[in-house]
Amino acid sequence: MSARLAPSPAVRRALAVFGLCTLVIVLLDALVADEATPRGDDRIYELMAQHPFATHTFPFAYRILVPTLVHVLPFGHTFSFNLLAWLCTGASGAVAYVLLRRFDVPDLVAAGLGVVLASSPGLLIVSLRDGRNTDAATVLVMLLAVLFMVDRRPRALAVTLLVAALTRESAMFLVPLTYALWAERWVDRDALRRTALVCAPAILVYAALRLGLPTVGREQVKGYGAGLVQGRIDNVSEGLRAWRTEGRRIALAFGPLWLLAPFALRTTPFARRGLVLVACCLASMTFALDWGRMVLLAAPVVLVAAGVVLERHRRLVLPVLLACLSVNAGYAIHMDRGGVRDGIDHNGLPPYPVR
Repeated sequence: MSARLAPSPAVRRALAVFGLCTLVIVLLDALVADEATPRGDDRIYELMAQHPFATHTFPFAYRILVPTLVHVLPFGHTFSFNLLAWLCTGASGAVAYVLLRRFDVPDLVAAGLGVVLASSPGLLIVSLRDGRNTDAATVLVMLLAVLFMVDRRPRALAVTLLVAALTRESAMFLVPLTYALWAERWVDRDALRRTALVCAPAILVYAALRLGLPTVGREQVKGYGAGLVQGRIDNVSEGLRAWRTEGRRIALAFGPLWLLAPFALRTTPFARRGLVLVACCLASMTFALDWGRMVLLAAPVVLVAAGVVLERHRRLVLPVLLACLSVNAGYAIHMDRGGVRDGIDHNGLPPYPVR
């Protein structure tokens, strides 16, 4: 291969991280028992893969990208869902590595945090559900979008936002984050104009999905059937009643990195501006339960903030990475020894129709 066509060292390192992260999630998935059969939300995604644009359960019906890819891939649905989950998880680790390098986080630290993300409970559970879930794809587009925001690449960002709109509605949190990262002051007309131009296609596509695709069960989905205000109150109340479960899920999303991230706020503008994304994740908790899945979308901000702190306090790198990987390994062992059986296979069916 000529020198001109050979990938740069940075690209080779990113590809190596992708390979390592993909290997990690595939091995974990092989070692930990998967769900016995798709049921509940997983069954909805399976039905969507069979007929992507038919009438499906609200709001799953709008998350058409992953089921449509499974529909067109020339493999069985289970393998296709798994393959997409593995690739998205591995790519998330690699993009996290590249994003962290933009903030001068050392190579080994950035790669280690990429592996921590790829093996995290929030992404492992996607593979344990045989990939019938959009979280891995959502985390990937969130990371890619933030990378393009940081690099000031509006065209690449516009394409990524389009993909995000087709992946999961929560990915639209990227719209206010774009303005927050590009604005030079609280009211910045130039940044507002550029943000509008970049985000408009994704917003229009998502609006078209909401208007064009038929759904069922909206009134049965918690947080939607009781009205705008009462629905928020009901969701928050139910989440607080299950505070042990929801608190554990939030803690497991990033493990010890939660303790590091706040220390970047004083010195890192990105961390402060990224609080917009964190605020969106908190607001989404009034619309949906399983709050650990909501905060997982803040991965770009939490990882960068923690990475910056580790870069400044090198003595913490090894113990923090080992602690994170220990938490991830403990979760995997728990799921293998009964977590999948009790939390997925024997879990009650949702109150909304599975369609």
